[in-house]
Amino acid sequence: MNSALLLHLRVASSRCLRVTFNNGGGIVSTKFLGRSSRPAISIAASRSKSNHAFPRAANDIAISPSSASPTDISPSRSSKFVQWDGLANGKTPNLTHARSFPIIGSAIPQLSGIPKINPLTNAYNFWIAMRNQYGEFYTFGSIMAGNPNDIYRTSYIINDPREFVKIIRAGGKFPSSVLENLWVNIRWAEMRGFHTREGIHGRGEEWRRIRTFLQTDLLHPDSARGYLPGIIHSAGLASKGAQAAAMLQSSGEENGALNSYLDRCAFDMFSSMMLGIYTETADETTRTDPENERFVKGAVQGSRTAIEMIFSPYELIVGKILKCETSKMKHCFEGFDAAWAIARDKIESFIERKERGELSENEQVSYLSRALDRQKEEGSNVTVREVMELAFLSMFAAVDTTSSVLSWNLLHIARSPDVQEKLFQEISASVETVGHGKITAEVLSKSNAPYLHALIRETHRLTPTRPIAINKTVDIDNLEVHGRKMQRGDVVLLESHSQGMNSDLVENPEEFQPERWLPDAVEARKGSPSEVIDHPFLASPFSQGARKCPGSRVATNEIKVLLSQLVLDWKISSPITELRDVGYDQNYLSSLLGQVQYHQRTLIEVKLPDLQFEAR
Repeated sequence: MNSALLLHLRVASSRCLRVTFNNGGGIVSTKFLGRSSRPAISIAASRSKSNHAFPRAANDIAISPSSASPTDISPSRSSKFVQWDGLANGKTPNLTHARSFPIIGSAIPQLSGIPKINPLTNAYNFWIAMRNQYGEFYTFGSIMAGNPNDIYRTSYIINDPREFVKIIRAGGKFPSSVLENLWVNIRWAEMRGFHTREGIHGRGEEWRRIRTFLQTDLLHPDSARGYLPGIIHSAGLASKGAQAAAMLQSSGEENGALNSYLDRCAFDMFSSMMLGIYTETADETTRTDPENERFVKGAVQGSRTAIEMIFSPYELIVGKILKCETSKMKHCFEGFDAAWAIARDKIESFIERKERGELSENEQVSYLSRALDRQKEEGSNVTVREVMELAFLSMFAAVDTTSSVLSWNLLHIARSPDVQEKLFQEISASVETVGHGKITAEVLSKSNAPYLHALIRETHRLTPTRPIAINKTVDIDNLEVHGRKMQRGDVVLLESHSQGMNSDLVENPEEFQPERWLPDAVEARKGSPSEVIDHPFLASPFSQGARKCPGSRVATNEIKVLLSQLVLDWKISSPITELRDVGYDQNYLSSLLGQVQYHQRTLIEVKLPDLQFEAR
């Protein structure tokens, strides 16, 4: 028997659209009703146990709602974690399938049978529950990241990073990127006439041209290291504002003041690199250009609303497919526009002052100044307008991505006094013996600050800002992954959170223990199943391969610098010292993160509690 799900959609034309799907694969009927009718979409889904039709191998397993209840997917009482063939026992996992439907994929749990957990507000639970229900190799229909050429939005999820290496290596001349799925950003760039749209969000020669120019003076370790003096100075200024931000939040004067503070810290540090200026927005007690604060607010508003839209079935149908402007789209584009207007004015002023020879010494060695020099070189194939767009997009993307990573690290430091003290002692000693009294690149190196690096890695294991570490499209036919032949165009995602929470691979995975990433611990895992957690594909949220985030090294340096500066300046405490809640419910990480609220922004960000900062 068929059952219908009615999604009422207000469309600009006030027409009523009815689309009826069956489970066998395709649109059965499409009908526009009169203008006086209330707009609606009717999706009829078969209740049969079969998934949508696509070729299956002999070992494929279809998991339907009747075989695994979406409300009963918690780990067993004995282990908390359902063990499937794969990483723990070395066996090749079978491919399983979640039910998927046209356009909406597997987004509606009542139809698909996936866990009834919102991935926007409970991502950690969601991905572990998916692994517990479907194993370490499965398909489901992803609205955001599924195959855009497949009406079911099919994506393959794997847990083994060693298998994902095959996909990276087979990426071809023009590899894919998650940026191709950001349809909201693409729509805005099209409407505003951005010349770099295809170079940022597409593939082909246009991508290679823009990418080559963008990553020069940015991605190479020596280039990123060269910006450290400015970042360190900015972090020193930003750290002074931590206590004031904490007091604003704890007094109730500004909700979320600490997260906003980290947004401004990220902006200040990146501005020192991009523009060679010290914007000083993080310290509320310091006067700053109000346009800088407006830029941060616009960037946060635009980027976060765009992510909400990308995850929404409503926005997908009304905004992307029907190309109607929704209230969220309007709000999102207002943020984009505000940030772009401010950045354009700043960059144009920078160019004019550079032409007049009026740049300061710091500005002359900034990324933008070097990029403009490269643009003028003989043989350059990039315009000044494109340099401006790349500078803006880099600044825009650098705000709430870096701040999200900082938020989790800061929480773990604040709630773990012993960890914080070890970090303080390490950085203090390194500053005195190596940095001659100040933070330097040498102070922050892995050899001189191993605990700092271990802490950042442990934060990423326990609370990654991006559980789907890598998103790629297969570029060749018959690429074998886990014994299954992938075809050109198949979308494959690396889910990188559940490995680090698997008690067969990580001892006491719910505990925050940076020591597990120190050299002796890493060496001890070699040759055992647990060594998979040391794979570089699981180490950071910045993706891998030729489409790795070009600002990843700068962002990593910013994180190390600001955390070190904060710990040197302040003794930080938190009302939450344990992530465990008193009661244990049906979801694995609900008990672990019961007192902590977090949300999917551009990356996953924790809503920081009322931390206290006591001057050292």
